[in-house]
Amino acid sequence: MKKMRMTARPCLTAWRSLVTAMFVLLLAWSSWSQAAEATDFPGIDRFPGAEIADYREADSINYSLVLGRMQRIAGQVTASASERFQGNLTRITYQIPNGFSEAEVYAFYRDQLISEGQRELFTCQGRGCGSSNYWANEIFDNRILYGPVQNQRYLAATFETGVPGDSQIGYAALYVVRRANQRLYAHLDLLALTGRIAEEQRAAQLVTPAAMQQRLTREGSVVVPSLRFNDSDELEEDAGIALLADVLQRDRLLEVFVVGHLQQSNVDLQTLQQQSLARAETVRQQLIEAGVDGGRIIAAGVGPLAPYCRPGPCGQRIEVVVRQ
Repeated sequence: MKKMRMTARPCLTAWRSLVTAMFVLLLAWSSWSQAAEATDFPGIDRFPGAEIADYREADSINYSLVLGRMQRIAGQVTASASERFQGNLTRITYQIPNGFSEAEVYAFYRDQLISEGQRELFTCQGRGCGSSNYWANEIFDNRILYGPVQNQRYLAATFETGVPGDSQIGYAALYVVRRANQRLYAHLDLLALTGRIAEEQRAAQLVTPAAMQQRLTREGSVVVPSLRFNDSDELEEDAGIALLADVLQRDRLLEVFVVGHLQQSNVDLQTLQQQSLARAETVRQQLIEAGVDGGRIIAAGVGPLAPYCRPGPCGQRIEVVVRQ
């Protein structure tokens, strides 16, 4: 009897391991479902001659959108900035035919994503993106995307496809990489927002002066679109300056705070407040040069102290707040 008990223990252990493995597989299946027939995302054309190498879907997922380069902190590789959004995720990896460059493929998909009213949130290429291994295995969960760091390009953006009244809206991540074996891949993560969040995103994309003025009057604050700073706090995209100047010229009694917001991992509060204030001061000076009375504008920087906004992303932004 003693011998039989000793033999049963390994069997019981093996059985428990099998049950655990099946449970893990069921959890994975509940999070990701492999479509029976992989297809292109509606409204996003496939690169000529490309083939789908991997296709996955997940409903109501909590998705982390990378908005900064990969960096090593305390021995761990992580994104310098990212934000989480809830939505339905479609994940497609394309293998590109021979004879094309990373730049050509990247431009093909970027031009479709950055259509009228959409925003480029973050871009990088080559070593400026950081570890390709991390992008492939941690961000996109697809090891075939691993390649030399100099052969990669990334874009995070808002997107909208379809026709007005029947469209999908959300956030997109585009990653293009050439592996060491010279195979070229383009990967798309398309997070479609739903319900109230989608409607807020649509409202934020009404970037006419009249629409912006209406939101500012109704809500008391608004995030200025089409403004982007680089890591040196230099203004790289400034289309939002003309838009805001137009709003302030329409109502010459309107007085505002121009507030800089900035979140970065492993950076102290005082530094982030100083950086965000410098960005707000840059915007204030640009508005003055555009003809707005400087006495109507006060610049402020709060760093990471106001992390939420509508609809997002919120980590790095310039917000205009009405002075009461």
